[in-house]
Amino acid sequence: MKKIFYQCIFLLLFYSFASFSQVTIKGKVIDEENNKPLPFSTVFVVGSSIGTIANENGDFILKVSFGTIQIGASFIGYTTVSSVFESKQLIAKTLTFKLMPVSKELLEVKIEGKVSKQWLRDFKVFKKEFLGESDKDGDYEIENRNKIRLFWEENKLFASCDEPLVIINHKLGYKVFSTLQEFQYTTNGDVSYLGITRFEPLKAQNQTEQNTWEQNRKEAYLGSPNHFFKSLIRHQLKENKFLVVKDTLFNYRINDFYQKLANKAFQIDLDKMIEPDSVNHQYFFKLNSPIEIVYEGKNNQQANYRYRYLRFEHTSIYLSNKDDIKYLTSQGELYPPQSLKFFGSMGNYRIGMALPSDYEP
Repeated sequence: MKKIFYQCIFLLLFYSFASFSQVTIKGKVIDEENNKPLPFSTVFVVGSSIGTIANENGDFILKVSFGTIQIGASFIGYTTVSSVFESKQLIAKTLTFKLMPVSKELLEVKIEGKVSKQWLRDFKVFKKEFLGESDKDGDYEIENRNKIRLFWEENKLFASCDEPLVIINHKLGYKVFSTLQEFQYTTNGDVSYLGITRFEPLKAQNQTEQNTWEQNRKEAYLGSPNHFFKSLIRHQLKENKFLVVKDTLFNYRINDFYQKLANKAFQIDLDKMIEPDSVNHQYFFKLNSPIEIVYEGKNNQQANYRYRYLRFEHTSIYLSNKDDIKYLTSQGELYPPQSLKFFGSMGNYRIGMALPSDYEP
């Protein structure tokens, strides 16, 4: 590590600049059909708790960090939209979001199946795969669940909704708004989700509830994909109990993870996995082959499919498309989000376990 000491100083300064330097964005939210302003609409950084409310003329001001950022806008009765920007490109510019009204026909159709037994069975599957397993039945609540359309095609369950789902996460203390741009569950256990999500912290009734939320949030964060990516760009993987090796996919001859870790054939130069892009305040994520990750901060809740005696959380990350240019923001967000597939512990993370990207324990 001595040979890259000067690089670590540079990265520390770069990270500090990316984290604390901000850009003020101004813009307007309007109706796409008649160009009239949408007063008091919501504008937010996707996947975070950062947001603002437009004024009576649809005008808004939002402060965001430097770098690649996804900004969304929403209004009741309209489709939620979002776009990815380089925040520096928005300096001294006015950003305009055009929202399309949701048709009355669609709003009427989606209520049809809400009382059928089939819909209730499908919803039970959807809730488990979308929000995740919960310790208590009341941990997660979808306020507008009757607006969800569910249907099967062969062995795949699809879900859609013409308005953002409103999720009350009683376990982590957030009100979550999440669109269903894409949701697909396959009976073999594969789940894919793509949407626009924002978080609003709930107000605790007392200090005991607030303390419980803080503890649950920390527990959800540790070992999560966001924790891993933030540790990677901050060069804190070992310090934060992450171990990484090359994944041999179908080569199971070595059935001890720590034997792989000590074998040069499986070792990875972690410093070469990311490359700072100081111009755009982001990091190129150079993953050309699958990797395995062990997080020694948590014990496995289930038997490991590959390493019989491994007692810590294990994850395999595969490439969805090798040609994708993958990069990470200073908040540890991956773009494009569908460029990687997670199997194992991180693959079990769902919306109910998700935290705002700006969360720090």
